[in-house]
Amino acid sequence: MADNDTTQEDRQLEPSAKKLEKARAEGQIARSRDVVHLAVLGTAVGGFAMHGPAVGQSALDLLRQSLRFSRDQAMDASLMPAMLGSLAGSALWIVVPCVATLAVVSILGSMLPGGVAIALKPLAPDFSRLNPAAGIGRIVSKDNLMDVGRMVLLSAALLAVAAWFVSSRFERYLALGSSPLLLALDDIRGQLVAGLGLMVLLLFFSALIDVPLKWWRHRFKLRMTHQEGREEMRESEGDPQVKGQIRARQREVAMARMMAAIPQADVVITNPTHFAVAIRYDETRMGAPRVVAKGADHLAARIREIAKAAAVPMVEAPPLARALYAKVDIDREIPEALYTAVAQVLAYVFQLRRWVPGRGPMPSVPDDLPVPAGLDPKEGAR
Repeated sequence: MADNDTTQEDRQLEPSAKKLEKARAEGQIARSRDVVHLAVLGTAVGGFAMHGPAVGQSALDLLRQSLRFSRDQAMDASLMPAMLGSLAGSALWIVVPCVATLAVVSILGSMLPGGVAIALKPLAPDFSRLNPAAGIGRIVSKDNLMDVGRMVLLSAALLAVAAWFVSSRFERYLALGSSPLLLALDDIRGQLVAGLGLMVLLLFFSALIDVPLKWWRHRFKLRMTHQEGREEMRESEGDPQVKGQIRARQREVAMARMMAAIPQADVVITNPTHFAVAIRYDETRMGAPRVVAKGADHLAARIREIAKAAAVPMVEAPPLARALYAKVDIDREIPEALYTAVAQVLAYVFQLRRWVPGRGPMPSVPDDLPVPAGLDPKEGAR
């Protein structure tokens, strides 16, 4: 018992949409019997109030017809089955619509609180229900005792209303014996509608209490522990450790791809020590220069090492290097605002490639590159 209490106390999380959907698939839905009773009795009372005279007249006509016999029917017993069949058919035309309407209303009323759910699991045999100890536990459970107590109160209220209604009109009922039949039947119909209407009103107030109670109880039983919440999140979103390993592997692959792209770069723009950004431009395939690698601190040092080993020119341009590192992702084209500065660097690199020592002055490294305000992150730190 203590284990059950501890387990229930541990269930502090509201049920997730996945758990609610799983419970619905297994047939666990909040249902209210009071709604079914209210729908059936309300429909019966309403139908009796509106169509009672017509149904009663049809029943009287059928009764008159069943008590009339022709001479041939009275003398020939073989004609009686046909007569009884005709009477039974007429009776069915009176009874079947009423019963069918109540059956449909009963089904719709049972679906109203929790909606429609088609589940086969409740139809499967459950041998654990044959355990007497488990059965006694269900009978004496808190929820079951609350339902029994509420049904006892409702039954007592219905009986009290019925007793008051009958006792307050007892003399009127005694006088019905001296009234004409049709008038007596019409009066009885009115009294039945009034009395049953009071019971419908009681059931309505009972349903107003029962529906939210059953909804809350259903969700309370499906509440989850923190461990169940973590397991469900792991199932729906994947194991965090596996996802972390996948992300780490993706970072490794992206890092290897970035390092492999450095030897094909046209230039590496440095800070000179804290940042390094590798630029490549192919005018036949690119609309603008593209950042193929970038890094800070130790990664920047590694980029410079690879560029030096591959004889990739390096240009010190601290504001431009900081702006490219902060504003441009890897394998993305540079923004239009940096076109002029990067174009001057690439022009220097292309001139450096064509320069032959001894055949003219060595191209000079561009300085004071135009970096628009707001692109250098160091400006905001000043």
